[in-house]
Amino acid sequence: MLINSIYFRMTFWYVLAVGLIALILSVCLYANFSRVLNKDFNYLLETRAAHVGQVVEEALLDRTRDRREGLTAAASNADFVTTLHNAAEWSRGEGVFIQIFQHDGKELTRSSNMPFPRALEDLSPDLGRSNFRDSPVAFSFGEEAWPLRTFVLRVDKGGTVYFIQVTASLRPLLVKLGRIKTVLLIFLPLAMVLVMVMGFFLTRATLRPVDNMTKAMRQITSRNLKQRIAVPSANDENRRLAETFNDMLSRLDKAFSLQQQLIQDVSHELRTPLTVLKGKQEVALNKRRSPVEYEEVLSVNLEEIDKMNALVENLLVLARMDRAENELQLKRVDLLPLLRRVIEDARPQAELKAIALRLLASDEVSLEADESQLGRVVSNIVDNAVKYTSDRGQIAVRAVRRGASVEITVNDTGPGIAREELGRVFDRFYRAEKSRTSPGFGLGLSIVKAIVLAHQGTINVASEPGQGSTFIISLPLIYAQD
Repeated sequence: MLINSIYFRMTFWYVLAVGLIALILSVCLYANFSRVLNKDFNYLLETRAAHVGQVVEEALLDRTRDRREGLTAAASNADFVTTLHNAAEWSRGEGVFIQIFQHDGKELTRSSNMPFPRALEDLSPDLGRSNFRDSPVAFSFGEEAWPLRTFVLRVDKGGTVYFIQVTASLRPLLVKLGRIKTVLLIFLPLAMVLVMVMGFFLTRATLRPVDNMTKAMRQITSRNLKQRIAVPSANDENRRLAETFNDMLSRLDKAFSLQQQLIQDVSHELRTPLTVLKGKQEVALNKRRSPVEYEEVLSVNLEEIDKMNALVENLLVLARMDRAENELQLKRVDLLPLLRRVIEDARPQAELKAIALRLLASDEVSLEADESQLGRVVSNIVDNAVKYTSDRGQIAVRAVRRGASVEITVNDTGPGIAREELGRVFDRFYRAEKSRTSPGFGLGLSIVKAIVLAHQGTINVASEPGQGSTFIISLPLIYAQD
């Protein structure tokens, strides 16, 4: 379903994130515009009131001077009120109304554009220096009515107090804020639609390489594991994903190849003893034979069965070592006694070829290991050395402690191994050219390597044709279980 697709989820979260950011920005913009416009509006009222207040102060000085000069109080007051009225008329504006009050709240004069008089705002007990009030009382402008904002300025000159009340319609301020709100309300949905479209195409463009990889992966089967996914040129997550897929395909291809090779090798190794068994059985059943001849056939059949049994046993050992739970029976093992037992077991065969088999000076080392499996490792290597070392040759075994590990080396004076074959000596069923005529299945060194790896160790071989071979086994003294 579309709603469960990664396209939908990525687009949804992209739109949601950008939408929230746009909404927050819109609210912040509106709040900032509102603050600035209100500040400018208040400044307008304060400026008009300050201008009238300055005239009031000057008029009070003039009235005082006129009285000193003998002008009657009535004439002086008439001139004073006229001056104040003219100041109110000069300072008024469209939607701006000015009133001047005495200290007792009685109105002295007002601008002529006021539709009806308003009482002095009772802003505080002592009417502070500057005070603002928004009022729901509205003046009508045509068919519309708008709320008002009032500013009161206190003028105190020589003990005489007057109040200048400037009232203005909030229409210009609210119209501007309304326009801004309308723009933002139109912009936000349009922006969301645009972001949704862009998010869809961006998501599609971003995931297109993944789609291409998915299509390529669907075409890969066990028959074409050598096919690879095209790696994008950009050094990004898609490139790393493609490289990871290709690396996985390489490992799968190798695993399948090894599996097929294993089947072929096992089939090949089993074909010979089965052919011998069948041939001997057919010959025995071709005619009646003497008991001695039947015994000979059964003896040969038993040898072939033993070979097949040995092959199956070796394969089972490899299978056990390959498993994560490799069933190692770990315990403290004294290495020198184990090496002595292995050498003594191999000595009869070595003496038949007059081979000097020696355990050289070695360190007394104890390690945590599976004693039987570790004995199998050293025994297989020593047996191989005896098998391929020529008469009157030499084989030396030593064990040396190196830090937190022990190094076991088996050195012989045999024919050596060609350089091109060194990398394959541990492969299953691989037998070097010089050993193809010898009995065996080519599993001994594979088993050795599997057991060493199960002990979290390493094994390497160094050899030169005609100069013998040296096998080096490195094992940790303490087995670190996962």
